[in-house]
Amino acid sequence: MSASRLRGRPDRIFVSVDESTGKSTLSFAPPDAGDPVQHDDDKTGSRALADAQEILTRYPGATIHGPHFHAARPPARPRSRRRT
Repeated sequence: MSASRLRGRPDRIFVSVDESTGKSTLSFAPPDAGDPVQHDDDKTGSRALADAQEILTRYPGATIHGPHFHAARPPARPRSRRRT
């Protein structure tokens, strides 16, 4: 599925999972190999890893890095204003 979206041969495939939203992302190096691919409701990264394996069969020699788990940055607090 994702292998058909690529514009070139990826050297590395990165799998990252945002634990706070449950989204997984596949990204590639070099960046011009293809746009990042996101999967909703993939808290374990299993769908992203399956896609990465599929890409690996089409482009042998590429390496998979991850899944790397992280949490989205919390929203910034509003700055307090000084009273004059």
